[in-house]
Amino acid sequence: MSLKKHVDGRFRGTTWLTLVVAMLCLLGEPLLPEAFGHKNSPVETLQMVVVLIGLYISCTAKGYRNLFVFVSLVLFFVLAREVNYGRTLFIFEDPENANQFPKWKDMEYGWVAHVVVGLYITGILIYFVWRKVWLELQRMLSSVQLPVWDVLLAVSALIAGVAYEAQHDNLSEELSELVLYVGGVGILYLYTRNKLNQVD
Repeated sequence: MSLKKHVDGRFRGTTWLTLVVAMLCLLGEPLLPEAFGHKNSPVETLQMVVVLIGLYISCTAKGYRNLFVFVSLVLFFVLAREVNYGRTLFIFEDPENANQFPKWKDMEYGWVAHVVVGLYITGILIYFVWRKVWLELQRMLSSVQLPVWDVLLAVSALIAGVAYEAQHDNLSEELSELVLYVGGVGILYLYTRNKLNQVD
């Protein structure tokens, strides 16, 4: 099996979009206030918009239905996680401590959130096994080319985000996540809209 025929090395519209967003984030980071790295900030709002676009793309995919239903379930979880499962949407932060919100354990019925999240994750895993999602993923990856530059950009953004999180650099972490989401949604678009060449 030739690896070369499975790799798409072209720069596509999605590649350029991810690059432009990455450059804007790199250039804009020193100019943006630190508050843009907080919860409910414009950067996080942009992240949610991008993930919502990805959710629409996966929900309207034509082929590999089990796989893209699974992707939709995961993206919904990502959306919920971005707002801490509603905690940062409906509970105002402490005005004396920026970007600090009450923890679930400090709320009267906070334990319910952990139960619901646990059940949802369990449901996703059951769906993955029950519908044999890995088989559709394997079939898709073996039948169409891999957009190598889009993948490299997304992986680079993921690595940068993890590194910035370790340094407690909230703004840079959130900007890296934005690039990751743009790159990931771009890859999702390429696969769901048959933009990649079939492997002979």
